[in-house]
Amino acid sequence: MKKRRAPFTCIQDKWSCGAAKDENIKMKKISVLILILLFIFSGCGKRIKLPTNIPQPGAGTQDSVYALPGWTDAGGLTFDQPQDVHVGFDGFVYIADTGNDRIVKFDQAGTFIARYEGVKHPWSVSQDRLLRLLVTGGNTIYIKLKDKETFDSLYAGPDIYDTTIIVHPDTIEGLLDTTYLVDTTATSYKAIAPDPRPVSDYATYFVCDKTRNQITRFIFHEPDELYSLGAAVPTGFDLGETMHPSGVYTYLTATGFNLLFCQTYYRACVQLLDGGDFSLLIPWTDSSEIYWGNWIIGLAEDVVVDEHENIFVVDSEENQMHKFSRNGVHILSFGKEGTEENEFKNPKGIAYANKIVYVADTGNNRILRFMLSTDFPH
Repeated sequence: MKKRRAPFTCIQDKWSCGAAKDENIKMKKISVLILILLFIFSGCGKRIKLPTNIPQPGAGTQDSVYALPGWTDAGGLTFDQPQDVHVGFDGFVYIADTGNDRIVKFDQAGTFIARYEGVKHPWSVSQDRLLRLLVTGGNTIYIKLKDKETFDSLYAGPDIYDTTIIVHPDTIEGLLDTTYLVDTTATSYKAIAPDPRPVSDYATYFVCDKTRNQITRFIFHEPDELYSLGAAVPTGFDLGETMHPSGVYTYLTATGFNLLFCQTYYRACVQLLDGGDFSLLIPWTDSSEIYWGNWIIGLAEDVVVDEHENIFVVDSEENQMHKFSRNGVHILSFGKEGTEENEFKNPKGIAYANKIVYVADTGNNRILRFMLSTDFPH
């Protein structure tokens, strides 16, 4: 005969099993809560909400970035008016530490690697495909070959240049007839960028000549010969022309490369050109806010693109960074004058790599970094 268990024993066993089960569920909930809290408080920096008129894919949230810890010194020496920051083809971050007459090198994690001397008051820094560092400062272009530890003067523009009078054509008859007297007492090479395509025994560089109001194309033959090929972007007030160019950036495309530049002249202050024939890639339309931008941009000092060809502009007058789509549509602006981690004072340079934007916050003697957590093609 099959033996029955006492009812009380059966009930007690069920209660014991149920209690153990409830305890396991409770512990799991506590573990999940701890993991969530660790995830929230272990972030790299403070989250900053940024306004945008373009929604996230599949969501209605705002575009946002994270402010990462900034850099204020290199090799034990505090930055002094750094005017440019650049991520090279080798993946390292290079900074034009202007007041200290040097170029410094970091990895993207923020570890100081090296410093290079031989430059005087550098304004910009870049790197070509053969990992040669390029610097502009005053009327001089400097170069550091891969196997050297110091910079050498590669090319010096003339100290004196004939003063040029430029007459702005009448755009509104009878209302506008302005003559501009351009101060051309000395050459001012504000920025430099290489042809980003693979090279062999020579390279091509594009230099913002703010004195002559043009972007000059140079050809370089190792070890120390640089020749001017004339204006890639000529002087003028129209699209495809430039006045007071301040920043230039080049990047590869499927068919060649593009040349992006900015100028401190207010009209069409950011332009994107085909690097082959220097034709305009963003047409003049009502939706091309990058040209007029509803007066968004004050003084455009430098430009860069991300992997989706969104365009970033650093603005020294408004103390802001602006983001535009590949077609010139305004996406967001943020920043104001100040010393906090999302504020600027006379920023001059900008760079991008791996969803991180680097800004040379010149007036605050530091490099600021921002992680783009929601960057996507617009």
